[in-house]
Amino acid sequence: MPPAGRDVTGARSVGERVGPERKGMEGRPIAFFDLDHTLLDGANGNLVVAYMVKKGLLGWEAVWKALKFTVLYRLNRLPREEVYRWTFQECGKYPIAELIRMLDEAYEACIMPRLFREGEECIAEHKARGHLTVIATAAGEYISEKVRVQLGADDKIAAVAPVRNGYLTDELRRPLPYGEGKEKLARDYAAERGVDLSDCYFYSDSLADLPLLEAVGHPVAVNPQRGLRKLARDRGWPVVYWRTPAGYTRPSRAERLTFDPFEEPT
Repeated sequence: MPPAGRDVTGARSVGERVGPERKGMEGRPIAFFDLDHTLLDGANGNLVVAYMVKKGLLGWEAVWKALKFTVLYRLNRLPREEVYRWTFQECGKYPIAELIRMLDEAYEACIMPRLFREGEECIAEHKARGHLTVIATAAGEYISEKVRVQLGADDKIAAVAPVRNGYLTDELRRPLPYGEGKEKLARDYAAERGVDLSDCYFYSDSLADLPLLEAVGHPVAVNPQRGLRKLARDRGWPVVYWRTPAGYTRPSRAERLTFDPFEEPT
């Protein structure tokens, strides 16, 4: 069997799209991990947009949108609702099977090479201690699931919207996994498993994740933005820097999704 996350092949059937079995997971501390700038060198959305522009699948308007959102993100003024609406509407222009093919290409070219080895190792260390490991990200479900499998995490919290008539919709499940919404989703996730957030961990780079960082008992600042770095040092939170590419050579395949990636348009 290949090492966890190193060489992953063979997706599960569509009938196995639900989350992991909860048996044996009750009461286990949970380690939550942000994705962008934490497990990943960069922002997954910007990387995918850049790839699709390069391939001629999106126009220059998308580049300007991505630049605008990047600046606002760094200022912690990102209009998250606008970002989600625009992103899911753009993705919804393609039949779901075609969209998945494009995302697979973008993942292999732009995201997989930028995943950090230290993140993979940290996930493995928590699992060795009997902890449940969960990627908690504002990213979309499909990319998040591929990262989850690649890094060997147990589960994910991500942005989810239904596929209808073979196309992704912008009817996002609420709350959105961002800021206070991410904290609520993580709190509910833990409560369903009999776990208090005071026993949990959260790794993140951003002040946008402050609600969940403050809620867990073990917050860790990873590659932090300046504001979070200062806050973490003032509060005595650990500050770590992950820099080493994991060096994956084969992309993962999504195993658990809430939709059928092969649904035909009707």
